Order: sequence, then structure tokens, then C-alpha cells
Amino acid sequence: MTLTDQFVSTACLCYDDPHFDHRSFHAKAFTMLQQNPWLAHADIWCAATAGNLAAVTGFLRQDEHLVSKPGPNGWSPLLCACYSRVQPLDPSHSTFQVAGLLLDRGADPNTFTMKGNCDQRLDQTPHRYTALTGLFGGGPCGMANHPSHPRWRDLADLLLTRGADPADQQALRITQDRETTYGKLEILLRHGLPPAAMGHPLSSAVLAGDVRSVRLLLAHQAPTGEPFRGKLPWRHAMDRGHLDIARMLEQAGAPVTQLDELEHFISMCMAGIKIDCTPELLSRAPRQLVLMASGTGRREAVELALDLGFDPNYLDEVTALHASAASGKENAAGGNQQGIMRLLLSRGGSLTIREPFYDGTPVGWADFFDQRSMRDMLLDEGDICLFDALDFNRLDRIPDILQRDPAALNRPFAQCLSREPQPEDWQTPLQRMEKQGNAEAIRILFASLKDAADTLLTRPPTPPIFNPKEHCRILSPAS
Repeated sequence: MTLTDQFVSTACLCYDDPHFDHRSFHAKAFTMLQQNPWLAHADIWCAATAGNLAAVTGFLRQDEHLVSKPGPNGWSPLLCACYSRVQPLDPSHSTFQVAGLLLDRGADPNTFTMKGNCDQRLDQTPHRYTALTGLFGGGPCGMANHPSHPRWRDLADLLLTRGADPADQQALRITQDRETTYGKLEILLRHGLPPAAMGHPLSSAVLAGDVRSVRLLLAHQAPTGEPFRGKLPWRHAMDRGHLDIARMLEQAGAPVTQLDELEHFISMCMAGIKIDCTPELLSRAPRQLVLMASGTGRREAVELALDLGFDPNYLDEVTALHASAASGKENAAGGNQQGIMRLLLSRGGSLTIREPFYDGTPVGWADFFDQRSMRDMLLDEGDICLFDALDFNRLDRIPDILQRDPAALNRPFAQCLSREPQPEDWQTPLQRMEKQGNAEAIRILFASLKDAADTLLTRPPTPPIFNPKEHCRILSPAS
């Protein structure tokens, strides 16, 4: 790959794998610009990505057909401008202005590229990722890794005014934080989003407990009888314990279904409402009830599930602590996610469990989703894994970790995993730091190894435990 193609690919939002660290990509693209300023005018795709209006104008003056010509990854210049997230090297550069120029020169406002779904575990079917889709950001890796375009509202208005389709399936399909979701829907509705396209976003808003967006969509006649993932919106609301949203749907004429005893019990648990239940009913309830409750953002729901005896460390792809760590301080239900985290920790939740897909602990998840206050709280207060202390350079935590868990000093990473380990996983903390070249961590770990050895050498020998059976065996003539 040429440096110009690498710059475009690194600087632009990418949905090929949602669990890459996209923040580092965009920072790397800016470093590339700093070290190679000529990239901002190397070709029309680089110039559009960098927001270099003068350079794009020059390229179009030389060849007007470049306005729609595919470049790196098959992207048109307009896609590059709309998906770009690199910080401008020149304060005068603006991808918004570049997009306006490209549209003025005949760029297709519905230009798109084909990609797999943003959550690859759910769907591998290619989808149309349009210029409009690229403005809003979001997706399963969160807004920190897939941020919105800096001027997404203005640029969305511009694209829609110039003919972009407001019923953009993928733009509607990708979820954002509540504020961006509501703003996106407002803009699309203002530009003629038809009710027939509102079913998916309605169910998504219901699942998220996003009352404001649900109310907005219902006010615009969103269909309430369209199934999503096999269930109607009302049922999604009840399953998540969003009883206020369920009532809103009922008032809008949404079809409802009869809940059986177990479904009613789960719904009340998710709402944080305690009801009488038999041991037989509890035995049929999902083992991941604490994880489900944490997803609602209601502390009372999590506390109820814990009080009923459900395991806070049940691993269903992730644990409740993983889910809470990724959610941030505030959630859709208006609760405080740090309060839920502290509750889970006080009731036996473990910060050392690693999910099997990316080997992340709850600390790692908080960091990936840029929930810094959550991450720092866990690193400061929690019983964290030694590898987390090393990876996040919290070397001050090493003494208390080893006091709590002396065996961690020599425990290989492979024994920390919840998946089948690979050969490269059999590295001790010291070997990992040697590979990373972390001299200070190596020094502290060596000192800890020496202290452990000195303790063993100076410890009085432990007298053997008298075992009558073993003694008889030794003295037996048959022996």
C-alpha cells in the first residue's frame, strides 16, 4: 500500500472491524500529515481527506471527472471528506467546505461503498455505507472510536438538501449515543424520512431505553408493529424493564402480547420491582440475569438480581462488569454506572475475568470505550489483574496485587484467559514487560521476585504433617 493510500485508510472512519482502536488510527494519520505535509495535496483523495479546499479545486480544474472517480478502497472524494476524522494540519482546511465544493461540481450525494456490517458477529452481509452514514459515527465500538464528523449536523443538512436519501438504511441502523441519535433522527425527519423506514430505529431506541427518541418517532407515526430481532417493540420494552416506554407504545396503539410467568418475572426484575417468586421459577430464570440487569442501567435491577442469588461473574460473552465499564457514567435510564460498578464489586464481581474474544478485562473495556473516569476508578480502587497494572502503567499497584495474590508474579497470561490459549500466550508478567521494553516495570518485578525468594530462604522449615496412613504404609512389612 502506498503512503497516500495508507493515509486515506488510516484517517477515515472504518467499520471493517469495530474493535480496532480507531482513536490511534486517527492520531497516526495526523502524525503522518505532520511528517509528510505534502500528503494534504498529493492527490484529490488525500486532499479531500485532509480538507484541503485549494488543492481539491486545483485537481478538479485539471480534470472535472475526478469528482466521482474511485480512489483508495474504491472511495470517491466525497466519501473521503465525509468519513475523514483526522485533525487538520492547516487551520484553514475543512472537509465540510471540500464536501460542498464536490457537491457543487456534481458529486453524487448518495455515493457509497460496500462493507460488511459494523458488528461482524451479527451479520456478514455487505451493506451500503453512504456519505451520509459516515457523518454520524457510532456503532458497537462506541462514539470514542467512531466519532461523528466535527460538523455532522451541517454536512447532513447539506447532503440531504442536495438529494441524499433520508431513508438511508445503514445510517438508520448504526446506533449512537442518545444525543447524536436524537439529532440524527431530527435531521432525517425534517428532510422527509418516511414512516416505513422508522421501524428499525424505533426498536433500537426502545432497546436503549431512549425515551426522547421513542417519543420523537412515535410523534411521526413510526410503525409500532414491525418486528425487530423476532420481537415487537412493546415486547422489547417489557424485556428490558422499560415500563414507561411500554406504556407510551400502548398509548400509540402498539400491539401487545401476553407474558407468561417467567417473562413477567424477568420484566419486573429488569424494572427493579421485586415480586414473589418460587424456587422453581428462579431455577428457570436466565443465569445471566445480573448481566441483563446491568444493561438496563438501573441500580435497583442489578441489586435485585444479586439479592436473588444470581452470579455477578456469569460470563455470557462478557460479564456484568464488562457491560457496565463500557457504558460510561450516565446511561439511558439516567442512572449512575459507577454506582452499579461499585455495587457489583462489593458483591463479588471480579475485575480479572477476560472475555474470550479480545481478552479484555472490565478495565480494558472501560479504556477501549474511552470511559476514563470509570477506568481510573477501577485502577485506583479495584482488585485488578497484575497484567492490567502493567499494561496501564499502574506500577504503584503491584505491591498490593502481589500481597493479595502472590502467585500472580509468575502466572502466565495463558492462565488468565477464558478461551483456549495459544503458544504466544504463555508469557509471564516479566516476559511481557521485557518484550515491551518497559524498564521500570522490569525493575519492580525483579525486585518483587527477589523479595519472594528472600522470604522463602528465611522462612523456618515447615514440619511435616503426621499422616497415620502414610506412616503405617511405610512401616508395613508389605512395603
